[in-house]
Amino acid sequence: MKNRIKQLRQKNHLTLQDLGQAVGLKNNTLSRYENEKRKPKEETLQKLADYFNVSVPYLQGIDDEDYIEFACNECGHTFKVSRELKTKVVSCPFCSCQETSYEV
Repeated sequence: MKNRIKQLRQKNHLTLQDLGQAVGLKNNTLSRYENEKRKPKEETLQKLADYFNVSVPYLQGIDDEDYIEFACNECGHTFKVSRELKTKVVSCPFCSCQETSYEV
């Protein structure tokens, strides 16, 4: 599945330079992410998702209905986990805390 970074950038009429300045990334780094020559770190994905007001899984090209959203009780970040894994222990990808709660 292909990520949606380029699609969202173009939909919002942004150049690589515009987006790079907005989120603090270099043009060539963003280009590599868009073309999937390089994988962004979780915090970079979150920064891009926040900028476009979408979820990280959506940005990654994953359909949201296949995921459950969790909120970390420790750091406050939200993240999505595959519905298939919902009965397993879920740890926060941001702080590794295992104290998470289900969000609707």
